[in-house]
Amino acid sequence: MSKRNDRMIRVIELLADGNFHSGQRIGEEIGVSRTAISQYIKDVQALGLDVFRITGKGYRLAQAIELLERNVIEAGVATPSSAPIHLERIVTSTNDVMRERLQAGGEFKAGEVLLAEAQTAGRGRRGKQWYSPFATNLYLSMYWPLRQGMSAAMGLSIVIGVLLAEAVREAGVSNVTLKWPNDVLVSNKKLAGILIDLEGQVIDDAHAIIGVGVNLSMPQWLATPIDQAWTDLQSELSTKLNRNDWVASLIARLRTGLQDFDSQGLAPFIERWLEFDDLLNRNVTLTMGNKKINGVAKGIAEDGALCVEIEGAIKHFHAGEVSLRYDTN
Repeated sequence: MSKRNDRMIRVIELLADGNFHSGQRIGEEIGVSRTAISQYIKDVQALGLDVFRITGKGYRLAQAIELLERNVIEAGVATPSSAPIHLERIVTSTNDVMRERLQAGGEFKAGEVLLAEAQTAGRGRRGKQWYSPFATNLYLSMYWPLRQGMSAAMGLSIVIGVLLAEAVREAGVSNVTLKWPNDVLVSNKKLAGILIDLEGQVIDDAHAIIGVGVNLSMPQWLATPIDQAWTDLQSELSTKLNRNDWVASLIARLRTGLQDFDSQGLAPFIERWLEFDDLLNRNVTLTMGNKKINGVAKGIAEDGALCVEIEGAIKHFHAGEVSLRYDTN
């Protein structure tokens, strides 16, 4: 990270408490003149943080933020593991950074995690941008080996979706649902998404980089650029969300769930998926190239494929083959 970025991060750390800090004190802390502070404040604002200034008082955030703390998260992960947890303040995307390290010959342990406070090039499914403002949401990538090759990845989105939905429900959100193959919804509004990148061979050892993005306390200014209805976890809760505690519990849940998937396969997760299935018995439209197919969703198959009743017959569709629209009524 450049010296400029290091200074910007230090400014954020100073302002995180939500109190006023004078330009003089900020300048002294980061080693620049008072007149240079305004540019760093602009950089902070560009990350999605609302900073304002009052003459005679200085600068402050519109509201305090809870920065992620690696030591706190590690201590809160109840499941013992030798897999490390890495924390970066700003990355292009957590999946991209982890994949680049893997391709460069880096070695990871099962369940190793990379967290970031912000992403400058966050990715959603089908190349969509994943908006990633600083210190408000969760951007997480977890490494998991696929010792049976890429065939073992069938249904991985189902597993992660179930684990995410269960974590959200346990936090106190009762109306959480899952939209096949990888969206977590609350009242038909998107709360979280999953992006899985695979590296390796079909038969030999392969590797999964499991990207998870969860809206924890999304700033309202993002309502305009996002092209679908969304919500965040804090808005669905009546009590204050502890960001570090929730992230720690999710990491523990993901590691345990993936171990169960390795030993038991997808079958137990299909049953759990049905508790959250947002598409079940709804009219759906599948698009395959220029072809549109209408039918009624009937759950998921043993390999994680979407089951759709079309003219009285049940047919299976996989996530990479189709895009999906459905009746929300």
